[in-house]
Amino acid sequence: MKKKNKLLLISSRLPYPPIGGDKLKSYNLLKILSSHFDVHLVIITDEILIKEAELELKKYTKSIKVFRKRKYRFYINLLKFLFNFLPLQVNYYYFKDVQKYINDISEDMNLAVSILVRTSEYLKNFNKKKYLDMVDSIGLNYRRSQKNVKSLFWKTVYSVETNRLLKYEEKMVRNFNATFFVNKFEAEYWSEHGKTEWIPNGVNEKLFSYNKLDSKYKNYIAFFGKMDYQPNIDAVMWFVGNVLSNLKKEIKFIVVGTKPTKEVLNLSKKYQNVEITGFVDDPYEILNSSLAIVAPMQTGGGIQNKILESMALRTINIVSSLAAKPIVGAKDKEHLLICDEPLKIANLINDIFLENSKYNNIKENAKKLIEENYTWKKYEEKLLKIAGSK
Repeated sequence: MKKKNKLLLISSRLPYPPIGGDKLKSYNLLKILSSHFDVHLVIITDEILIKEAELELKKYTKSIKVFRKRKYRFYINLLKFLFNFLPLQVNYYYFKDVQKYINDISEDMNLAVSILVRTSEYLKNFNKKKYLDMVDSIGLNYRRSQKNVKSLFWKTVYSVETNRLLKYEEKMVRNFNATFFVNKFEAEYWSEHGKTEWIPNGVNEKLFSYNKLDSKYKNYIAFFGKMDYQPNIDAVMWFVGNVLSNLKKEIKFIVVGTKPTKEVLNLSKKYQNVEITGFVDDPYEILNSSLAIVAPMQTGGGIQNKILESMALRTINIVSSLAAKPIVGAKDKEHLLICDEPLKIANLINDIFLENSKYNNIKENAKKLIEENYTWKKYEEKLLKIAGSK
């Protein structure tokens, strides 16, 4: 059997359990890389590696080194931004003992992959093949979201972080052999500074044949996403504040996603037709049973896993132009419904409630688009063309 090359993979989160779009992406990336390389995984986190997660990660790695830090250590790191020009999130995740460990094992590695810009500082001086899975350009997302974000905390973060991130991302694109983006437009934007590649996320192919239904949700509109993520919070609050009152009284709005903040939880107390689920074992049953899925993103960026998965289920998706733009090939009224005006969104939902069958063509087209372009198999093919396994 041919000996595999050794690959160093650096992550700021435990990839398992794959709850949330970021962990889902990292988990699938790890599985793909493990099929072609001997993966040595380094994780910097405040999470505890439970036995179940350790056993799962060991299936796909030759070694795992978890640097678990107390929360206060990360906060102390943040203060470094007063004395350097690094982005807040790079300072937050940078520890000297982690750097020393990486330096010590680097000599034995053939190549390295850094997940997200926040871990890229560890590979700044790595002199072999190295790839940055930036996923999204956070700098571009912050710049775009600065005006629309409601949270005072995040407005402050954006004001400090945006320019630092843009300068740092440009530097890292120059520094790595290639940088991967899930958003084609971001890949094109940064291409003048270095080698960039568009590799969109995939979906689990089991979703194409998923058929569980629960009649309880037949008059529900669903939002799907991790609910401590500010762009998801912004989207839900915008929908409730601008669309909800114009829906027919029979229609309910359900927010499906882990870790809802207090602000989100309070919506179900304030509005009789709003439900907040928190974590559910099988969110797809709710999505598959609902009238339609909404993704009225006002802030953030990048490709939305929640939309790809919902389209794979053969559902009707009503999305903002911001959410639709990264999904290359998706056309309004053919694969999904793109709308930014609150009253028009409400009218669309009311029409779906009255005449659902006339949208069947959109459902079929959505599933076909995802099947042909957005699977983890397609992701693997593109990744290996760039990084190779030799």
